[in-house]
Amino acid sequence: MNLKEQHQSLILQKMKLDKFFSMFLEKYERKMDCEKTNTPIWKLYKSKLKEYDDVQHKIRTTEYWMKKEHHV
Repeated sequence: MNLKEQHQSLILQKMKLDKFFSMFLEKYERKMDCEKTNTPIWKLYKSKLKEYDDVQHKIRTTEYWMKKEHHV
């Protein structure tokens, strides 16, 4: 998979996660108590947030390499 394909795949993953968060928060926002963050709802939220952060990092890294490849 070349950088452009990888970037497109990562963007798609990010879009799916964006949609997940929109739907998740719409449904569970009222059940998420900031005082009690050890619930299954919070655990799922945190795991997806970690996944989102990883995808964001990979997108930035891929964009860096794409720019570097383009300037060489």
